Amino acid sequence: MAWFSRITRFGDLHMCFAQERNISCGVACVIMAAFKINKLTPGVDATFSESEILARATALFGPNPLGTAGFNNPQMVTLLNDSMLNMPGWALSRLPPAQVPQRIIDEVGVDGGFGPTVNVTPVIVGVDWHGGGGHWVLVDTVRRFFGNLYATVCDPWDGSVHVTKLKPGSSFAYTGEDVIDFDFWGKRFNYNSPSSGGALIGDIICR
Repeated sequence: MAWFSRITRFGDLHMCFAQERNISCGVACVIMAAFKINKLTPGVDATFSESEILARATALFGPNPLGTAGFNNPQMVTLLNDSMLNMPGWALSRLPPAQVPQRIIDEVGVDGGFGPTVNVTPVIVGVDWHGGGGHWVLVDTVRRFFGNLYATVCDPWDGSVHVTKLKPGSSFAYTGEDVIDFDFWGKRFNYNSPSSGGALIGDIICR
């Protein structure tokens, strides 16, 4: 697939990587995390391809590391901490669903107002679709606007940013649905209909 540049209502720019396979959302989130953390570090690789990440996963986990449902929790943590990516310190937390929004806020931090944020501390969140199945997404900023908090969710399925309201004490209510984007090149999947989800168990991977 490809990288896509997305600008949100807050005037900030987000780079989103669109997954190349139906079940490679975890791969794409690892790629996005590496870019967002390493992009300003001299002499450190910040960009990786799906084939590079899958080759490393094959070396670590054996043939067909994606299986039938994509990377599982231990695989995601192991890959994120792999020396190839130069960003150690990731750990998985399994939280009650109502604690996930506050954990996102605590880890990512809150930016007020408008304009770009250069240095970010992303987290990766597991979404359980209400219709079954799951999905990995990456949150790279939280914005405060008129007293409300919004997560900017980089979704590898459609290579888009989905601005999602955060309510501490409630579950992470995420909906994957089409947003208005302008693509000059590259391929990505689309949400044919809205997919709503949350967290049966709050899987969040933080650094």
